[in-house]
Amino acid sequence: MSEFELSIVIPALNEERSIAHCVEKAKKALAALNVRGEIVVADNGSTDRTRAIAESLGARVVAVDGKGYGKTLRGGFASARGKHLIMGDADGSYDFEQAPRYLEKLKQGFDFVVGNRFQGRIAPGAMPFLNRRLGTPVLTGVMNLLFSTGIGDTNCGMRGLTKDAFERMGLKADGMEFATEMIVKASLLRMRIAEVPCDLHKDLRDRPPHLRRWRDGWRHLRFMLLFSPTGTFLAPGFTLCALGAAGLLGITARDVLSPDALSSWLGSRHILTALLLWLTGANVLGLGVVAQEADYQERFDAGNPVVRFLHKTFSLEKGLMIGAALMLTGTLALAYFPLSYYARWFPMGAQTVRLDAAVIAISLILTGAQCAFTSFALGLFYLRVK
Repeated sequence: MSEFELSIVIPALNEERSIAHCVEKAKKALAALNVRGEIVVADNGSTDRTRAIAESLGARVVAVDGKGYGKTLRGGFASARGKHLIMGDADGSYDFEQAPRYLEKLKQGFDFVVGNRFQGRIAPGAMPFLNRRLGTPVLTGVMNLLFSTGIGDTNCGMRGLTKDAFERMGLKADGMEFATEMIVKASLLRMRIAEVPCDLHKDLRDRPPHLRRWRDGWRHLRFMLLFSPTGTFLAPGFTLCALGAAGLLGITARDVLSPDALSSWLGSRHILTALLLWLTGANVLGLGVVAQEADYQERFDAGNPVVRFLHKTFSLEKGLMIGAALMLTGTLALAYFPLSYYARWFPMGAQTVRLDAAVIAISLILTGAQCAFTSFALGLFYLRVK
């Protein structure tokens, strides 16, 4: 049973210039809401007066060991005693008096509430031009493409969630990518997500922010790509395989039906390109299937159709049998060449046909090997979930 209705959690590191402003705003929010609540300042090793100022104003300061935005917030959330949690930065850029709109959504049954600065007011100088016009829109677009969240601002630092949602998410990121992890996990767990307008003010710091635009932007993007094997591996792999297969099958059909037909635009010179596309796609697909299973082990993505299909149908033995069949077929196809050239058991055929047949035989052997070794990799996970 939660001790409080609401905990306002503020991560801080050397914020003596702005922490009083934030705590006072949070106190006004609790007074306006008329709920039993607390203000938790999660301190990440401040060496200035941040802790003393926060405590003097009635906030409960929680010391968090280890560095990082994510680690600090995890420590603050874990120690919070409220049923609902609202987070915001300690630099004065977010107005904690807007907390009621977050709590209202949480009380309506939403698990996770994200602020949208583009729906609120962005004060002059509060958001750098590149962040506003490039960084945040691009990261938001990638997030919605890979996870279909429908959120308009993935980088807003003022958010709300239930304590139960925090515990279900199993958050692990230590750095700034923690903000991305929250949205990704909420989406994968099919939580109810809402968005509210959020004003952004110019921060009160007298030093550069902890955020590093390019480094942290890459960390956000990297996290999304790693947690979306479908978008990162399976979709590109399938596309490459489809293009490669179309080329290989088209040239094979030409060789069987009429070797001299269409040679002007579908010649044997194109079969190596088709082979490259097919083998690259097969390799990416194999890695994607393994990545999908690996991600399943780290989170609760049981609803993913790829994972469901694997757990229902896969076995190491089946994978090895398919791989062996492909390699055997390719090996038998390669046997045609010495048997036709030296033993004269078969007609040699045109040079273009022999080249095309050799390429297809090699593709079968390499695809079979890929299938066999991917099956071994999957077998390690399968033993854990069987």
